[in-house]
Amino acid sequence: MTPAPQAAQPAAASPDVQYAAVVKQYCVTCHNDRTKTAELSLEKLDLSNVPDSDAHSREILEKVVRKLRRGAMPPVGVRRPDQATSTGLMTWLEGQLDRANASHPNPGQPLPHRLNRAEYRNAIRDLLALDIGDVASILPADDSAYGFDNIAEALGASSVLLERPRLLRRPGT
Repeated sequence: MTPAPQAAQPAAASPDVQYAAVVKQYCVTCHNDRTKTAELSLEKLDLSNVPDSDAHSREILEKVVRKLRRGAMPPVGVRRPDQATSTGLMTWLEGQLDRANASHPNPGQPLPHRLNRAEYRNAIRDLLALDIGDVASILPADDSAYGFDNIAEALGASSVLLERPRLLRRPGT
């Protein structure tokens, strides 16, 4: 006797498909290209590959996660997903954004570079043909990093240092 063929079980939707449907059902009704509530449209947002999406899309998704985390969206009085679905969406989005940030790191802006004491003294000498001697009273100490004293991270320019030229001027000049 041969076994009867079993009915094919429907394959579970992948998380990106599942959560794209949640976003479409609960978010895109207000945040679409036509209404653009809060000047935000999620209509064309692609959740199929968040780690490789552009920086603007990831920035939007960061905002979405913050709003969901606070419970601000969907707003009170509007149809909302159950807590498990909402938590699942937040957790999945955070994981995808973490993967995106790991694969596309943004180290931020470089620090402004100031001249160390020797560079400052040499620049004045070369530009003005003036030997000003020791500049220890003018510039803060030169910190070093990796054995060098001319690395921007070690020679930060604090706001106090940037304000100093104004403090050194004589009144009326």
